[in-house]
Amino acid sequence: MIKKRLIWLVPVLVMAFAVSACKSGDDDEGGIGLTLNLSGDVYNKDGSPYTGNKDALISNVGGSGTIRGGKMSFTVNTPNNMKSMTMVLIDMDRRLGYNVFSPAGYDQADTMAAELVFANLTRKILSAGTSVAMEEIKYIYVDKDCEVIGKDIPPATINGISVKVSNFTLKLKKGWNAIGMVVTPAIGDTLSPTLVIGTGDSDNCKWVFE
Repeated sequence: MIKKRLIWLVPVLVMAFAVSACKSGDDDEGGIGLTLNLSGDVYNKDGSPYTGNKDALISNVGGSGTIRGGKMSFTVNTPNNMKSMTMVLIDMDRRLGYNVFSPAGYDQADTMAAELVFANLTRKILSAGTSVAMEEIKYIYVDKDCEVIGKDIPPATINGISVKVSNFTLKLKKGWNAIGMVVTPAIGDTLSPTLVIGTGDSDNCKWVFE
């Protein structure tokens, strides 16, 4: 169950504040397998149901899928354009608009990987509440088990705001993996916004057509 992949982060001395986030550390909850099957309702950016149909969902890694009656379905096996892990991490940062993944290290120097990217479809939170400022899910394929480790990453600038980046260890399994990113908001003058990165999916995130 997806919900078993979530943990609750409770900042010290702020017991009322909690945010669901993906795991980071000694787990392999992000491992999906050699085939990635995705499905779910599709929404517009304003949160309203998407009512259009798409005969083909175009991705950068191949695969096939459609949107019918406001629901998407997509399947892909081995990506058709894998790159070095270094280039994939750089590309992820470029698309996200901040420098988080590319400073990280990984333990298998010859790892080949690919990130799934749709032309107009992303998996993210529809609206930020008091406990989450941003949340997004990425899907990445690796050709062997690999650990991506980020330590002492400089603060990222997200939407013009400096955000602290928590240390993270992503234990990626051969095949497809889900990677989640959650930004917790600042609280008063003591806790700054923090970006938490981990493996696993999230019930908070929906497919959004942009």
